[in-house]
Amino acid sequence: MRDTLLTGLLLVGAAGMAGGFTGCTSPYQTVASDVNPARWDHTAEIRMENADTVTLRDAVLFLRYDERFAEDTLTVRIAAIAPDSLRFEERFLLAIPRTKNPAALTGEALIPYRRRIRLASAGEYRWCVTPVRSVRGVEAVGLRLSKSN
Repeated sequence: MRDTLLTGLLLVGAAGMAGGFTGCTSPYQTVASDVNPARWDHTAEIRMENADTVTLRDAVLFLRYDERFAEDTLTVRIAAIAPDSLRFEERFLLAIPRTKNPAALTGEALIPYRRRIRLASAGEYRWCVTPVRSVRGVEAVGLRLSKSN
């Protein structure tokens, strides 16, 4: 009897907690891939599930970096691969806005990539981001999608 009561309380508590989280959804879909901060010179693969094949979205690339990162621009190759294996590849220049953070803090740069894109297929999309030359101080690269205005 006591085990049944305890299980019932846990289920009610879990349902209440889940209900409390429903209002805290993010307007962004964000995925990142860690890279070697000592020397980023390999492809970072960003995988993102897509179920929405109708909504237009804006894509922003972001870099998370440490005090070793001294670049103000960085050229990368981006390959976008759809679930049906269609592929688009291009070179893209990242203009890195500099901020005045204390050296001990990690920096983050948000760079607009594409506006009003529609991911036409449901399933897993992959973005492969590769720097054209090695760079120090980048800890992660990612993609953030948000609904277009």
